[in-house]
Amino acid sequence: MSRSAKPSPADLFEQAYSEGYTCHGDFGLEPEVFAAHLIAIAQKHLGQGVPHAVALNFIDSLHTCDVYLAAACAQRSAEAWSRFMGLYQKYLNAIALSVSPSSDAARELADSVLVEMFLPDRSGHSRIASYHGRSSLATWLRAIVCHRAINERERKDNSLERIESMPEMAEKGSACNIEAILRAARYQDVINDSLRNSCNCLTDRERLLLLLRYDDELQVSQIARLLGVCPSTVTRQLERIQGKLHENVVATLTSKHNLQQAEIEECLADLLDNPSYSILALIKVCSGEATDVAPKTLSQQR
Repeated sequence: MSRSAKPSPADLFEQAYSEGYTCHGDFGLEPEVFAAHLIAIAQKHLGQGVPHAVALNFIDSLHTCDVYLAAACAQRSAEAWSRFMGLYQKYLNAIALSVSPSSDAARELADSVLVEMFLPDRSGHSRIASYHGRSSLATWLRAIVCHRAINERERKDNSLERIESMPEMAEKGSACNIEAILRAARYQDVINDSLRNSCNCLTDRERLLLLLRYDDELQVSQIARLLGVCPSTVTRQLERIQGKLHENVVATLTSKHNLQQAEIEECLADLLDNPSYSILALIKVCSGEATDVAPKTLSQQR
């Protein structure tokens, strides 16, 4: 969470809770419990004797919306787990598929991680309670899936599985996947920042068109009838919006983050390959609505 002015401790916890509540919903997580959870995270990573201001700055740097969801899941909130599954089940499946030799192995890997997230560990807490918000929840989950895949490969190697039995294409794919993971870890923050800036540059109508086409999955002809324009107009506008997004992303990476051309190309490649980046999700956040943005806007158009 990024803020220009340093808030008081009470304001910091209140704003963090409010942002999590707005983003994900009401899961019965009490504000005092959430604040205590954030303090416990800071103490775990910084120790007990750090200055108060240092602890607050650390908490202010966390992905507190993700911590809110994880903390509610750790409290066994059915609504929170439903939200978690809606946001991350397909993402986990995609990551598992990218690091597995077969679709069956990927499905087994993703399922095992989901079970691990829910079941209690040795301390009696769900595994998801160990998420502390220092990276995004998506990044944390990706690391767990990749780590589990590596452990599974090592287990098979230790059981004397013949290397010749592994498909050659899977080996090549694994090398590419490792490269993609490293690339994502390096550029994730600047890519997310450039996407946010690009989304903020869109007009309300441009956001609406993207949501209708790619979130509601309406055909161009349906959008044209809804907005009272020609299908060719919708097509041209969508192409122009996509070009605008691309230009703004590149401009932000160049001017704000001082990336060179080769680094920018790596970022663009990661944008195409990495399912965790979603301009649609950012559009919904920028519109101030956590869910169901397009239908509300549609009602205004009719």
